[in-house]
Amino acid sequence: QACPHHAPRQVPFRFGDFAQGWRRPWLPPPPFATVAATVASTLGPESRPRGAVVAVAAGAGGLGGFLLWRLTRSAARRGLEGALEVAAAEERALRLVDRIHACQPRRFEDVLDEASYCAEVERWVLELRGGPIHVPPALRLAARAAHLERGAVSSEGFGEGRQGYLSWRAKARRRQGERLEEILLAVGVERGLVARACALVGKELPIQDVDMQTMEDAACLIFLGHRLCQFQADKDDGTMADILQKTWRKMSPQAQAKAVVLDYTPRMLGCLLEGAAAAADLQASVAPMVAPRLPAATVTLLRDSCALVPQDKFGDEFYGRLFAEDENLREVFDVPAARPQNIPKVVRMLLDLLDSEQVPRFERVIHAMAALSRHFARFRTAHLAAIKKALVRSITDYAPSKEKKKISQAWEAFFYSVCAVSCPFLIMNDRLFESANSTASALPLPSGGTLAGNLASQGVALLEMCLRVSGLSQGGTAAPEEVLHRITEARDWLMDAVRDDVNAYCGLVSSFIAVTATPEEPSSANARVLQGGAVIAAAAGAAAEEAERRRWLRRSVEVPLYIAELSYGAAVACLQCRRQIKRSLQPEWVAGAKLMRTATEIALRNVSTNLLSIRGQGNSEALEKRFAKLRDTEPPWEDLCNFGIS
Repeated sequence: QACPHHAPRQVPFRFGDFAQGWRRPWLPPPPFATVAATVASTLGPESRPRGAVVAVAAGAGGLGGFLLWRLTRSAARRGLEGALEVAAAEERALRLVDRIHACQPRRFEDVLDEASYCAEVERWVLELRGGPIHVPPALRLAARAAHLERGAVSSEGFGEGRQGYLSWRAKARRRQGERLEEILLAVGVERGLVARACALVGKELPIQDVDMQTMEDAACLIFLGHRLCQFQADKDDGTMADILQKTWRKMSPQAQAKAVVLDYTPRMLGCLLEGAAAAADLQASVAPMVAPRLPAATVTLLRDSCALVPQDKFGDEFYGRLFAEDENLREVFDVPAARPQNIPKVVRMLLDLLDSEQVPRFERVIHAMAALSRHFARFRTAHLAAIKKALVRSITDYAPSKEKKKISQAWEAFFYSVCAVSCPFLIMNDRLFESANSTASALPLPSGGTLAGNLASQGVALLEMCLRVSGLSQGGTAAPEEVLHRITEARDWLMDAVRDDVNAYCGLVSSFIAVTATPEEPSSANARVLQGGAVIAAAAGAAAEEAERRRWLRRSVEVPLYIAELSYGAAVACLQCRRQIKRSLQPEWVAGAKLMRTATEIALRNVSTNLLSIRGQGNSEALEKRFAKLRDTEPPWEDLCNFGIS
C-alpha cells in the first residue's frame, strides 16, 4: 500500500489511457467493468457487445479482459470504417448530382434553375427537420435530386390543360427515379438507401410517410415563396384562392407556420387567407354577411390617407397603440401571420376590395380573417374596440390638421363595414362571459337590438325545456308535436336574427358616418368640364349612395320586426300548453315568458324609431302594416303566465 504505483488516483480515468497503460507504470490497470462499459457506449448498435459479454469480461479481468476488449475494439473499428465508406458514397453521389444540375439549361417557364430549385428543397428540408443531424440520408439525397434532369422529358405530345401536365409530370418523375437509381448505384450507395431515395423523388410513398410529407412541404413552400407571383399573373382571385386552398391542405402544420411568414403581395395575402380558411373548413357555410358599399368619396379618402402613413412604421405603431389599450392582446397577436410587416398589407388589401364590384370578395376575405383569428389566435368580439382605436389613431396621426376629422370619420365607417361581416360570426361564437365582455367594451357591439334577439331566443328555449321536461315526468302530458316543432323552429330563426341584427346595425352606422362628396356650385369653367357624361355619372353615384343608406335603414327595421313577430308567434303557440307545465317548472316558464316580452318591447321600440326615417319611401308601407298589426294585437304575455285559466 506504501508503493507509489498504487496511490489513489487524483484524476478521472480516460479511455485513451488504457491503451497506454502498459507503458505507463505509474498508472494502475483500471477496473475492467469501466473499460467494457466505455467501449460498449462508443460502438454502434450493430457492433455493440451484449451485456452478458461485458459482464464476463469484467469478471475475467486481467489478460482475458484485455483480449476481449481488443476484439470489441476491432469490431468497432470495422463498424466505423463501414460507416465512413457509406458516408463517402453518399457524398460522391451528392457531388455527382450537383455536377449534373450544373449542366442543365434553365427552362423559360421556370423561376429557378434546376440547381437552385434543389438547393431550396434541401434548405427547407433541413429547416423543417431541425438541422442536418435529423435528416435521414435517403431524404437528403432525394432533396438534392428533387428535379434531377426534369427537362429531359419534353412536355410536347402530352396534350393541353391540366390533364396533359399531370401526364407529363408522372413520366418525368419516373424518369427521375430511374436516373437517380443509376447514379446512386454507380457510386456505391447501399441498395436499400437507393430504393427509398428514388421512391421519395418519384412520390411513390404515401403522404403519411414522414419523409414524403417533408418533401411535399418543401415543394409547397418553394411554390409560395418563388413561383406564386409569376403563377397568379393570368388568374383571377377566386381561382387563386382555390389553388392556395389545395396547396394549404397538402402542408403539415409545421410547414403552414413557415408559410405564413413568407412575403406576399396584398392581393395574394387575401387569397391565402381565404384559401387557408377553406382548407381548415372555416369558410362560411352560406354566403358571408353583406357589407355596406362605401361612397366613392370615402374610399378615395381612405386610400389617400393610408398612403400618407410610412409603411415601414405602420405595423409597429399600430401594435404600440394596440397593446397600450389592452396588454392582454399581446397573447392574441402572438402568431406568425400577425407580424408587423403584414399589417399595412392587410389594410391595403382590404382597401383595394372596396370598389363595388369587389365587395363580395371583401366579404369573403373578412369572414376568413375572422374565422382564422378566432380559431387559431383566440380572437373575440371584445377585442374589436381596441383595434378600432389603434387603427384610426395610427392613420390620423399622419393626416393634415384640417382633414383629421373627416379622415377619422372615413376610417370609422370602414371599420364598421368590416364589423358588418366579422361581428355576426364572432358574436355567434362568443361564450357567455365573452359576450358580457364585448357588451361592456368601448364599442357598441353587440347593440341593444342584438341582445333583444338573444333574450328572445333564450326565452323560447326556456319554454321548450319546460314542455319537454313536463312531458317526460311521471303523470305529465306531452306537448303536441306541432307546438314543439314551431317553437324549435322559432328558436333557430331567432338565433339567425341575432346575427342579422349585428350586420344591420354595423351596416347602418357605416353608411351614415361615411364621407360623401360635398355638392358645390361649379364655376363656369368647371361647368363646361362637367358637361354630359361626368354630370350623369356624378348624379348616378349620389343616387347609389342614397340607395345604400336606405337599404340599411330598411334592414334596421326588418330585423327587429322579425324578432318581435317570432316572439309573438312562439308565445301564442305555447298558450294551449301552459296548464301542462309541472308546478316545479312554472318559475322557469314565467322567466322565459318575461324574457320574450322584454325582447319584444325592445325590438318594437327600435322598429318605431327607424320607421320614421323610411316613412314615405318605396316599400315602407308593408313594414308599417306589419308593425301596426303587432302593436294593435293583444299581448299574450299575461295569459302565458296564468296557469289557472284555459
